[in-house]
Amino acid sequence: MPVFCSFLVFEPMQTEMVASLCRRVGWKVSFISDPSKRFKFYNNGYSEVSQPDALAEFGALGEGENHGQLLMVEAERTEANNIIQLIRAAELIVEGFPDQKYANPSGFEIPDDSAVRASIFADLFRTTGFFELFSFNMERPVGFAVAANAWSDRRTVYAIHKLAKSYETEAITPWSAHPRYGQIFEKHSGEFSDHVRSSIAINLAFSAIEELDLQINSSREKPRWLDKDYTWNPRVLKDITSRLEKMGIDLNRTIDWIARGDETELAIQPARDQFSAYADGQVVRDIELSIPDAIHACSYLRNFVTAHAFGKETPRLGPYEVYNVQQVARFLVLSKCGLFNVWTHDLSEWMDFQFRPS
Repeated sequence: MPVFCSFLVFEPMQTEMVASLCRRVGWKVSFISDPSKRFKFYNNGYSEVSQPDALAEFGALGEGENHGQLLMVEAERTEANNIIQLIRAAELIVEGFPDQKYANPSGFEIPDDSAVRASIFADLFRTTGFFELFSFNMERPVGFAVAANAWSDRRTVYAIHKLAKSYETEAITPWSAHPRYGQIFEKHSGEFSDHVRSSIAINLAFSAIEELDLQINSSREKPRWLDKDYTWNPRVLKDITSRLEKMGIDLNRTIDWIARGDETELAIQPARDQFSAYADGQVVRDIELSIPDAIHACSYLRNFVTAHAFGKETPRLGPYEVYNVQQVARFLVLSKCGLFNVWTHDLSEWMDFQFRPS
C-alpha cells in the first residue's frame, strides 16, 4: 500500500489523540519527525520559519524543544487525497477563515527506498515551493475530528468541501465581525466581479446547508407563510425543526445575523426586529434569529438575489451577507459533526476522559 506525505504537521503531544481518531474511522496513518524542520515546539508555544534559506539561522533544537510530527497516510492515491483534502477543508471551517499562507496540496507519495526517501526529505522538501506546503494549526485536531466524523456520510463530506470553497472564494475574519469593531468593511461594491464572487460564495454556502438536508421545504401547495405578517406555516416549521432536532440541534439556540452601519443592506423578508443583546441599534444592528429564520434568510438571498440572473438588488451584496450565510452553514456543519464551539483543549479533555481507566 503506498504512503503519502500530507504536509500536515502536528504538535508532538497531539499525535496520540489524532491516531485514536484515525483508528475509530479506519484510516491507516503514521507519524514521522517533520523532515522540513519548519516548526519548533516548546512548552509555551511554537515558532516557525517562513523560508527554507532561514533554516540555518533557526538553529538546533534547544532544551525542551521538539520538531513537529508529520502525518503520513497509507492508502491508494485517491483515498489518501480524499482524506487529506477533507481534513484541510474541515480545518478551514473550524477556523472560519482561510489561511492564505498555505496551498491545499494533494498527498506526495513517499517511496519505500530509505535512501530515496532521505533525499526527498533533505533535497526537495527543504526547497522553495515544497517547504511552504508544510503547515501547522493548533486547532487542527478539531478539524481532523470533524473530517473523521463526516467520513462515513458522503453528503456531509460534500457539505464540508462546499463551505470550505465558499470561504476560499470570499470571506472576512470572524474577529472583524465582532461588535466591538462596528463596521470595518464597505457594505457594497460597484465592481461587477465583486458581485459575482459574493454570489458564488453565498451559493456554495447555502448548497452546503442543502447537502445536510436542512433547507426549508415549502411550495405553492405548502407555502412557507400563512399570512402577510409572515407567520410560519406550522407544517413547514415542524418539518425543519424535526430535521434539526434529529441532528441534535437545540432549537432554543439563536444565531446573530450581522447588520452594520447605515441601513442600506438587502432587506430580507420577513424583517425580524429582535436586536441581539449587544446591538446598539445604530452602527451595530445585528438581529437575533431563530435557526429556522436564519436558514430562511440564507435561502432568501440565494433564491432572490444570487442563484439566477442578476437584478437591481445584486449591487447591494457585500461581505456581511456572505459572512452571514457562511456562519449559518458553519454552525450547521459543525453541529452535524458534534463539534460546534469545540476547540483542541476541549477535544483533548474529552478524549482523555473517554480513555481514562475507570
